[in-house]
Amino acid sequence: MPDRSSQARGRPLRRVLPAPAQQAPVAAAPAPPPSSRRDVILAACNTCRKQKTKCSGERPSCSRCLQRRSECLYTTQPGETTSQALKRGYRDLRQRTSVHEELFELLRNLPDREADHVFKRIRDGADVNTILNLIRAGNLLLQMAVAPETRFRYEFPYRSEMPDYCIENNPYLDSIIWGAASLYAHQDRQPDVLAAASAAGRAGDYGTEGYESIYLKPFHAAEVVDPRLIDARISRWTSVSNDDALMREMLAVFLRCEYMFTSAFQKDYFLDDLVAKRDEFCSSLLVNIILAYACVCSQRVSNRAEYWNPDTLVYRFLAEAKRIWELEAHEPRITTIQAGILFSVFHNLCGLDEIGQPYRLQAIELAREIRLFDSTVGGRSEKMKRCMSFMAWTLFSWESLVGFSFLFSPLIKEPPNWRLPDPSKEPNWYGEIWLKYPLSTTLSPSYFGYIFRSKCQFRVIMHDFALAAYTEGSQVTVEKAYELRQRLKSCTYYHYLIITIFEPLIDTETNMYQEPSPREIIAESKRHLQTLMRLYYLRHGYDAMDLFLVVPLMLAASECLEAIDEGTTGQDLEVQRSTLILVAKGLYDQRRNHYLAEALFRVIRGRMRPPEVALLRETMNLDDKEWDEKRDMVQAVRSSWPVSVVKKKETVDSQILTNLVENYGHLNVEDTDAPQGLHPRDKQKLWS
Repeated sequence: MPDRSSQARGRPLRRVLPAPAQQAPVAAAPAPPPSSRRDVILAACNTCRKQKTKCSGERPSCSRCLQRRSECLYTTQPGETTSQALKRGYRDLRQRTSVHEELFELLRNLPDREADHVFKRIRDGADVNTILNLIRAGNLLLQMAVAPETRFRYEFPYRSEMPDYCIENNPYLDSIIWGAASLYAHQDRQPDVLAAASAAGRAGDYGTEGYESIYLKPFHAAEVVDPRLIDARISRWTSVSNDDALMREMLAVFLRCEYMFTSAFQKDYFLDDLVAKRDEFCSSLLVNIILAYACVCSQRVSNRAEYWNPDTLVYRFLAEAKRIWELEAHEPRITTIQAGILFSVFHNLCGLDEIGQPYRLQAIELAREIRLFDSTVGGRSEKMKRCMSFMAWTLFSWESLVGFSFLFSPLIKEPPNWRLPDPSKEPNWYGEIWLKYPLSTTLSPSYFGYIFRSKCQFRVIMHDFALAAYTEGSQVTVEKAYELRQRLKSCTYYHYLIITIFEPLIDTETNMYQEPSPREIIAESKRHLQTLMRLYYLRHGYDAMDLFLVVPLMLAASECLEAIDEGTTGQDLEVQRSTLILVAKGLYDQRRNHYLAEALFRVIRGRMRPPEVALLRETMNLDDKEWDEKRDMVQAVRSSWPVSVVKKKETVDSQILTNLVENYGHLNVEDTDAPQGLHPRDKQKLWS
């Protein structure tokens, strides 16, 4: 059989034809003609709906209404169905009803005269919306014209009521301050107290309105009024800033709050020379250190507590003042002595009293060089005599306070022999500071002369105690303590001094004529001191700059921290916690103004137990970011100040601020044992 493959090879190959050409695509089938069915009509006109005939739905008139020449109306909007129109009509009806109800409420509640005016407009045919818009616009304009309420009352952060132990037999709660400031005063007491305030205002030399403003409004709401501050060109005295308006405002705030505490210069003499560009009682050195201090008082200055930050205004004023001090520190002038005092105070509020000490020493040295404390030196003008006498008492007061606070014998051993005039007879010797409170049509005096004179007299007693207690080989006996107590009068620092005098003598035996006992005296002063601290908060709060606050706050905090332990439960624990959290809030608010409060707040927070730390976070509503900010101390603290009363000389080192910051200021108290998210009341139940 022949081979097929060989046969296939012998055949001719089939001719390959080209591929057929592509055919044109078939056209799509044409769309079917539109249906002859009429388009769906969303809503018919009222006439067609009434006659139940088909409606073309055309607007403004359908075809049937056009043929019949009848009015064509629709209850629906274009593109709206009948059900949608019904819902819209219901909403409009409710709105119209609410508008009429609002008008009815206004007619029922408006005063008769205004209600008659509204009713007359209704009778005249005015639309209800027009009437309401007129009334609303009138109310808005009235709200814009009325000044805000100034009789604001602060509320304690943890427990809103005054502790019971502060209420019983407390003379401060019978005062005008308590009746005017507290929301919790007894109803039968408050009218009498306010009546007494009004009577006192009428009996005084000043108007009742201005007098009551002191008792009804916080001090930081007032503005200093002095014609010399209106156009003063402070920029001529400093190269740091040319914003005269800002510097005038800062100086006014300083005069309102911290000038009362320091009084480093006589205000009138300083302002006269500041405006007139005279250098007898004003200098660039003094102006720059005053403005550096004023920065921490003004809330307009950002980061005012960061004295180390070159970008802040306080740093620049301080740097300029230090530069001039290096040039003029040895010039025996009044302004140089005044600047030295302010340098010392400023470093104290930064927690750097050790660095500020040379300024104080130089001021004392210059004062002795010009014989500041000797009133018998001749050749001085009457104005210079007044300024020097004012300056002598200022320097003596500051040295007495520093010696008392830092436990050393003052370098100035005797009070000045310059007399302190009666403020009622020689008010110009002191210089009054006039304040304008909101909504008040009169000016209120700050009674600076009385404050300065009382402060100097008080510092004399403080000076005598410091000499007796801290001079080598000397000590305060029980007899000396009772003698000093008889010389004291009631004020906030009075109780601080009383506690300092009697605390080391708490266990000392006394005779039958020495009543009450040291323990009873201390307990009463602590109670009264906490009362004053709370009354201050109710009226003024703790936000505004006040260096005076840190001493009573720390004294109260130390007392609470010592009283709270594992055995403290129930109501006693609640009372101690309320005071401790109030103190912590005060230091936390003040830390925005000066760095000393930052250090003290960290010490208090570091000494708290975890339950109290948790309560503090929850009560003050601090988020994690705010709580953890500045966790590490940005600047070192170099302070020899014992922050609480020293009972024994052997325990002084444990109370020094620098040592406390090292022990407690850097503690991480973030990891507390209390569950997060609990209300303070629930946490109290958990830990008590």
